[in-house]
Parts: sequence; structure tokens; C-alpha cells
Amino acid sequence: MSKFAPLPPAPVIMTCFGHCGIGLGAEAYRRLLIDVGADPLKPTLKGEKDESRILKRYGSTILRFPNAYGGNEIPLIPRALLIDLDPRAANLILQSYPDLFALRDKHVISGAGGAARNWAEGRTRFIKEVSTKYDMQKQLASLSPEPVRGFTIPFAMGGGTGASFASAFMQYIKKDTKEHATIASFGLLPEFGWDPVILEASAINIVMNLEHQIKYSDCSILFSNKRLRELAQKHEKRLEKISSIIDDLPKEHEVGWKDYRGMNLIAANAISMFIASFARETEWDMSNYRTWLATKRPRFAVTWVIPVIPEERQWSSDLMTSTKHNTMEGIVEHINKKEDAVLFDIDENDIRDKGGPKDSCCVLVKVKGDFEAKERDVLKNIIKDRFHIEESRMIFIKIPILETEQANVTILVNTKAIGTKILEIASEAEASWDAFKDEYGKWGLSTEEFKASLMDVVHEFS
Repeated sequence: MSKFAPLPPAPVIMTCFGHCGIGLGAEAYRRLLIDVGADPLKPTLKGEKDESRILKRYGSTILRFPNAYGGNEIPLIPRALLIDLDPRAANLILQSYPDLFALRDKHVISGAGGAARNWAEGRTRFIKEVSTKYDMQKQLASLSPEPVRGFTIPFAMGGGTGASFASAFMQYIKKDTKEHATIASFGLLPEFGWDPVILEASAINIVMNLEHQIKYSDCSILFSNKRLRELAQKHEKRLEKISSIIDDLPKEHEVGWKDYRGMNLIAANAISMFIASFARETEWDMSNYRTWLATKRPRFAVTWVIPVIPEERQWSSDLMTSTKHNTMEGIVEHINKKEDAVLFDIDENDIRDKGGPKDSCCVLVKVKGDFEAKERDVLKNIIKDRFHIEESRMIFIKIPILETEQANVTILVNTKAIGTKILEIASEAEASWDAFKDEYGKWGLSTEEFKASLMDVVHEFS
């Protein structure tokens, strides 16, 4: 255990797309701040000693500005870009966190209205309204004067703006920039019949977005809104005691956000662990994820977290400094209580029955004390039992833990079992295309392009 975390070698920018992506990204960033003992409402540096201490904890997820910018205090500015055609979500975050997102013109790109749950419309408007109105390269440079080594991209896959903008942005980064940046995408599948999405149109959006992840994302991580909602309901009382970015929103604007409070907290837990895996670990870079998944099919990961919910006070500013819950003993206790979950719409039987011999996993471990052979064996045996993954296909990453942090284990599982779920959506998209082809065609998505994308997705997940 260490008071400080090592400084990462290169900057990573979090780019959040659409209402969902902004909510998830802001929650995850808030979690990162609280992990290192900072106040998200007003994170500042108060001197050289404080600057050195904080920078070792934050690493390159922040920017520094000279004293003249904020008087005697130096504000910590996140390397985060909030992008949405509908400006309401980003504006709410800016209003609630004016000191954190102090560079309003650099932190936000927005349009005049959403993409009507139409992937094709969103892609076209991204090109016409966003990339032409804003100098994207200049926008990114304002958040990172140094070359960017990675992007983390949260978004909803079933909507119009989030799915299409994330797709267009990933393509832009890989094809139109000179930087060899690694992309990690965090795609949230909607829950049909619960989320305000249109089944047929969302299926088409998901197929198009998945195809862009296959082509341009180096590490594609999938979440299920259905699974997150089930877990949020199960742990509702405990989640109420954990602070959230939604708690800082104006009361009159909680509608539309409040229902996702617990779900966002659970997803943010996994996203923050992913970021910590390369922001603090000197031997593991973000590009390692690309190498891990390079030869796998599908090249996607689903997340398993232990525990799903930290203890009541663990995410507050008054963190407990001595508890067994910061050890492997506490983690195993949570496992035995079944307080763990795959954050995707598949269960353990699906993984056992529908997995494949090439399934693999990447285990992110942040615990107090040792994590040697005995501790590794505990997790290895659990993973073998639940996922039938061989030891040779397991990767363990030990993340330095700060004195007051909540311990956690997050496992990214690359399993063939997700194929059944995705192929069902692909089938729905194919059956629905004729009814939507004229509407999508007006925005530049041809039948030939859709069919080619559909084949890519079916091939990847078959």
C-alpha cells in the first residue's frame, strides 16, 4: 500500500458522448477524484508540496494552470470533453461543477438538438455541425498540449447522438489524426421496454456502432442497462448512502437523471478501476489492452465486479482508513455473500454453457497488503469455476492502493457467451431495415453500408 500513486507516462482524455455518456463519464471522473481524497466541487492545488502530492495521485487525468489563473490556488482541470447535440446534459454538469469544468469553451461541444435516435442522422450532423464548426484537433490540444496516448469513451449504443458521435469520433481518431492513440470504448446496451428507445431503430444503431468498435476501438467494454438496473434495485438502500454527481445537480433538474443514479455509480466503479489500471501501474499501459484482445473473437469484454457496492462510507470524503474490507479477506467475504455480478445481460450459466476455449480475462486488483501466490490462487479458482478460463489466459494487474481507498477487484472477461445476445440484436436489425432504410438513407446510410456492417458484426460474434 502507498500514500501516493505513480505518475503515468502519457495523457489520456475521457470523451463523453450523449446524455448517457456524459452521465457515466462525469460519475466515473468524480469517483476518480474521491478515490484520491479530492473535493470534486472545488479541486485545487495550494502549493508546490500539494501539487507534487496531488499530481502523483491524479497523474495525467488533469491539467495544471499557472497561479495567475486562480489567484493563489491552482485549479485542477480534467482532461474531459463532453459532447452532445442536445446541450442540456453538458450544461447541467457545467452548472454543478463550475470550478472543475472551469474552461467551459474547451470542455464542451454541443449542438442545437438531438439526433432523433437515428444513427445516420447523428453521424451526418457530427461531420457537418461539429467537426466543421469546431477544430477538433485544436479542441483536443487545448485539453492536452502533449500528444494524447489514449481515449476512454463512454456512450449509449441504442440512442442516436451517443452511438453515432462515438462511432464518428473513433473513426476520426484512427483515420484522421497523426497520433497513435489507444481507444477504450464503454458501450451501454439499452434495456428495451424500460429505456426510452425504439426497438427496431436501436437495433440498427447498435449494429452500426458495434461495427465501428470492431474497426476502431482497441478495447471494447460492454455494459447492460438491464443488469445495472437490477443491481441498483437490489442494493438500493446502500447506494442511497453513497455520494453521486446527481446529488449536486439542481433539484429541479433531477428528473431524467435520478433514475440512473445507482446504475451510474455501479458502472463508474468499473470504469474508474479500468483507468486506475494504467494511470497508476508503471508496467501496464493502455495499449496493453489492445494487445490482449488483438487475436480474440469477439474482441469485446464484459465486466465482473467484486464487490458491486462498496461499504457505506467508502466513497464519502470521510473515508475509513483501517478495515478488513480493504483486504482480499474482505473481497472473498463479498464473493461468498454473492455480492458480485457480471455487468452484462448474461448469467453464470450462459458463460459456462456458451463460452469458448479461447475465453480470457484481465483481472484488476486493488487491495491492501500482499497479492502473492496465495491471494492469486483464490481468484484463479473462482474464475475457473465461474468462467471456465484457464490460468494461462488470465492476466493480473495489481493497482497501487492509497491509504484511504476502497479495495476492489474488477474483472474484464472476453467470452464467446456474449455472442448470443448480440446476434439476437443483429437479427432484429436485419428484419427492421426495410422499414427504416428510406429514413436512414436521407442521412447518408445506404443499404449496402448497413448490410456490410451487419455482416461484420455477425462474423465477429458468431
